[in-house]
Amino acid sequence: MSESSTQATPPDDAPPASGLGPLVRNIEVGLLSAIFIAIVVIGLTQIGLRNFADSSLVWADDAMRAGVLWITMLAGVLAAGQARHIKIDVLLHRLPERVQPWVQRAMHLLTALICVTLAAASVSLIQLEMQLNDIAFLNVPRWGVLIIIPIGFALMGWRFMRHAFALYSTRPER
Repeated sequence: MSESSTQATPPDDAPPASGLGPLVRNIEVGLLSAIFIAIVVIGLTQIGLRNFADSSLVWADDAMRAGVLWITMLAGVLAAGQARHIKIDVLLHRLPERVQPWVQRAMHLLTALICVTLAAASVSLIQLEMQLNDIAFLNVPRWGVLIIIPIGFALMGWRFMRHAFALYSTRPER
């Protein structure tokens, strides 16, 4: 088996990888992996403590919930960047081929607008949490856990915007 056949290829509508693209992707995958491993270790520790020591880590459930939120948002950013997000394109393939790129571009722009709107709205949540000064677990403030929401949606919006403008930016040869 050749080396090129084992490497994943980006989808057709993914923008070309830039110089920082692979580095950013590696950072995202590294963060996802580290958080996942932390959740598994904390969960197994909880199980062991509950079954064998009749005790538990008071903060563990909240920490694992925070980890799931971070994994969800980071995976969404990664999926959006690779154009591997969930898409509902029931009618797209039924449209004429010359119209399809414009519909895809409009959908990417609309999705980017929704993501940016959600990012802006979630900033209010972060500001409120900062005023309340609640603690999520251990000494981690709740806003420190929730900060991934506006960051994640802003990054997803940026990625969808890139897809919209990179999509069919060069004309195929005829």
